[in-house]
Amino acid sequence: MNFNQKLCLLLLLFCSSIQYGQFQFSVEVNNEFDNSTAYLSIVDDYKKSFSFLTEKIIQEAKIDSLGNFIFKGDFLSDENKFYKIHIDKCNDNITDSNHLLDHCEDSQEILFIANNTDYIHFPLNNFEQMLCALQYSRPQNIAIHKIDSVQETLLLNLQDSKSDIQRQAIYTNYFKKIKDYSQSFNEPLAELYSFNIYSDEKSFSRNLYIHDLKTSKYYESLLKKMEKTYPNSNYTLQFKADLKRDNYKPSSSKYSTILIGVLGLLLASITLNIYLLKFKNKKSTSRINYKEVLSPQEQKVFELMHQKMANKEIANSLFISVSTVKTHINNIYSKLSISSRNEMSQFF
Repeated sequence: MNFNQKLCLLLLLFCSSIQYGQFQFSVEVNNEFDNSTAYLSIVDDYKKSFSFLTEKIIQEAKIDSLGNFIFKGDFLSDENKFYKIHIDKCNDNITDSNHLLDHCEDSQEILFIANNTDYIHFPLNNFEQMLCALQYSRPQNIAIHKIDSVQETLLLNLQDSKSDIQRQAIYTNYFKKIKDYSQSFNEPLAELYSFNIYSDEKSFSRNLYIHDLKTSKYYESLLKKMEKTYPNSNYTLQFKADLKRDNYKPSSSKYSTILIGVLGLLLASITLNIYLLKFKNKKSTSRINYKEVLSPQEQKVFELMHQKMANKEIANSLFISVSTVKTHINNIYSKLSISSRNEMSQFF
């Protein structure tokens, strides 16, 4: 599809959206996904934004002979919500175990913010990559895509860090800037997306968030924005519950303080003994077989990482977006309990 054709398509989508008040999400795909089926799903639990949940699918679309598909209608909420487009090479039976277990190879997906009047077009980029470029109605539509790109840039130097001090500096800079950047879209859901990343219990930035929560008024301010903009939304209820859980403060009584101190020392002692025992038996402990832990796509990413490929090179090699590579790497680090590429050699 040449530039003029793309422009005409975009104008057509724009005019139709205004005239009928419908949403329209159109996508160009490369030859790799010929004859595949695409799915549009709603993400009403932001903690599951990285999962493909078949029960949340609201529309399916077949890729046409020109390599395009489109989702459209007027049944979405007038309120902004998280939506996801997912495409893979699994068969069309959505109840297939590969779909249900999220084990489809060569899958592509993108998360975005939209409502019932938005039009968004995802053309192929200059490298024939899918879901990496967007033409959109409002800046909020592209917020998550931009946040992912900034996150990738901020963590670019992590793989070359030589010490814990360097890594901590990168983490601290990342935490501050990703939080600040998400506020630039004037959209509470964009901030909520970033919050879900850096507050995750498996995230390297979790401790920074917990410390910040004790002193910053930002989270109270974000909650007020959520309650004002989305008073009846499940997102607001979730966020409020998360803050309440993370901001739990024990009794300030002298007895409680002493008890907590004793329990803390006991826990530290137990942890130290466990660590020393593991260290002592380290040589006799069998290594994790990464092929039994990682999904097929994660294995490919992991092996290319071992070949010293940069994230962009991995994306080009596997024909996926850099943000998708980043998601795979986060999953790999979590599943293998490692924090950098320097620890990968033990698995080969």
